[in-house]
Amino acid sequence: MIGVAKSTVHPYLRDIFLNTKQKQEVELRRKEKCNKRPNSRKGKCLPGREIIKPKFWSDDLVHIVAHFMFDGMVTKDRCVYFSKDKYQIEHMRELLCKIFKANPRVEKRDNGVYGIAVYHVELADYIKNRKEKLLSYLNNGASDSSKSIFLKAFFDDEGNVFYKNYKRRVRGYQKSRVILEQIKKLMDDFSIEGKINNKGNNIEISGRDNLVKFSREINFSSRIYINPDRKNSIWKKKISKRKILALLLKAYHNN
Repeated sequence: MIGVAKSTVHPYLRDIFLNTKQKQEVELRRKEKCNKRPNSRKGKCLPGREIIKPKFWSDDLVHIVAHFMFDGMVTKDRCVYFSKDKYQIEHMRELLCKIFKANPRVEKRDNGVYGIAVYHVELADYIKNRKEKLLSYLNNGASDSSKSIFLKAFFDDEGNVFYKNYKRRVRGYQKSRVILEQIKKLMDDFSIEGKINNKGNNIEISGRDNLVKFSREINFSSRIYINPDRKNSIWKKKISKRKILALLLKAYHNN
């Protein structure tokens, strides 16, 4: 108010007693001042830590944003992606370095899950914005390769292959009905029929023709493995989801 530093004024004011009402008035004025003053640093990093922020969608950008959407977490100052698969973590690290010139950290939790994180307020703000726009992009002008990459990211993160006796399925799990409906719509673009279950927490692909098309148009990444230590695992060994799908399809020829 008078242009004098607080350290200069404080010795003359520290012994002044304020009653409860006066303290409340001071606090109210402080809050009003904070609300009126815009935060010039909101969504911006410190000087020298700027990142590249692509203006247009690319297949790599779709891949990154999709992974943060499914098995990731974005807060106001960081982006984190979780996976038990080292290949997925390394793949995300390469993409983050390539697209954003970011410097991600990789940590391993006690439960065996890896987390790759970028602590960067601008990147977090950018990824949040892109997550909100991704589904709209996929519905309006996205290339088939971008659609396929989005679906691959979904099934890599949330999918599994069920193959036992004559039951052959590919399933993808997701709590959001909106996301499941989007997955179904994108698979329709590849003439792959998917069925959302009644509980609305997964989408299922069955039938030889659908599974063959899924294998050809989407599939799992080559080094995405199942967890052999799960109690309900029928494999009891490390094997890739892609290989299980190939065995499933081969069984059709042998029947």
